[in-house]
Amino acid sequence: MNTKRLEYIDILRSVAIIMMLEGHFMTHTLQTVFRNPDNPIYAVWKFTRGLTAPLFLSVSGLIFTYLLLKSSTQGWSNPRVQKGIKRGITLIVTGYILQFNLYTHFFAERPLFTSLTQIFHVLQCIGTSLLLLIAIYLVKTYILKVPLGAILGSVGLLVVIISPTLYYLDYSKVPRFLENILITSTDTRLKVSVFPLFPWATYVFFGGALGSMIYHLKDKANHLLFPVGLIISGLLLQQLIYPALVGIQHLPLFNSLQPFQYGYEPVRFCQVLLFIGFIILLQKSSTTIVAQELFYVPKIVVQNLVGISFGVGCYLFTTPLETPLQNLVAYSLFFIPIVIGLWKLTHWNYQTFLKIGQNTLSVYVFHVILLYQGFFGLRLDLLIKKQLTPFFAISGAIVFVFFFLAYTQYEPLLWQKFHRIKVRYKIIKRRAQYRTSAI
Repeated sequence: MNTKRLEYIDILRSVAIIMMLEGHFMTHTLQTVFRNPDNPIYAVWKFTRGLTAPLFLSVSGLIFTYLLLKSSTQGWSNPRVQKGIKRGITLIVTGYILQFNLYTHFFAERPLFTSLTQIFHVLQCIGTSLLLLIAIYLVKTYILKVPLGAILGSVGLLVVIISPTLYYLDYSKVPRFLENILITSTDTRLKVSVFPLFPWATYVFFGGALGSMIYHLKDKANHLLFPVGLIISGLLLQQLIYPALVGIQHLPLFNSLQPFQYGYEPVRFCQVLLFIGFIILLQKSSTTIVAQELFYVPKIVVQNLVGISFGVGCYLFTTPLETPLQNLVAYSLFFIPIVIGLWKLTHWNYQTFLKIGQNTLSVYVFHVILLYQGFFGLRLDLLIKKQLTPFFAISGAIVFVFFFLAYTQYEPLLWQKFHRIKVRYKIIKRRAQYRTSAI
């Protein structure tokens, strides 16, 4: 099978992690006064911000399922099963560890285990969902002779259907730790989960169904019609999914469940399909343009355009910016040349862009430590938390993203140096032991 189809999957992972870094930095630092939902620029940004987590969860399920089915060995002996179990457990353990705060424990006499350490966040959600996906895969392999994509799609839909009912149940006799795994508790006196299994696991299962479809389509998934089909499907399903769910809830097995008020999760997944389709279409179009040299602009022309754009952007900031359109033009003309300039000056390229998508766990852990006082409780964010204007928040987000691009580029070198130091330490230790024994 042609492995090149995984390239756009790596692109999706990279886009998702960059959207996460930018979105978390802006959300964490932007002053409250600028968070105006009536401003169309902020409204568009908030929409993309809300799409990040569904995209990330869906892509996680897509990639894992595709690689699971792609393996030459199926069943329990599938190496992806063993790797997936280790990965899932690692994600769950890492997620809970990040919710500790060593600083407040040692210096503020705060207990190590608090209501914060009991919540179920995105890493735990992905890890648990992958373990459930593996269990479904094994049941399908040995018991049910049904396509995996159909099972995952049905399970994802079932999660969506029963989620409203789970929120109405009484959890007073259930340990809060378990309640936080299942739902976002209505009791907000303590910390509540942000990404409980119901309904967030549905994105992993829907993504897994899409990964199964990509596997079975084989080379057809590389055709231009594939992203076009995703876009059309996303548009159609976005209009049909809510009436379909309402119809399902009138069936005998489901009519006793709590009804939907709005099918948020399935609608979001439809938007994820649209986004994935556009990303794949953009990747294929750009690859065709580069390969066939359909569009060539001399380097000097690009440099002049970047310089003119930056100059015009600087000038616009000296004038009153009264409308959202004026702000959009000024910020675009000013910051796009800066991003292009940083990209060129630091010699980062397409492979570097893909690399950040292949190191999502380390990037996520590092950014939580820096931005949210994860584990160590480093208070690096206190000076900028909800303190920045849009100009400085955008500037900081750009620096934040490029910092992690650099981190993923030089991380292997850092590990090599760490390994060399470790080897030298062992050699010195052995020499010292030899001298002592000789004496």
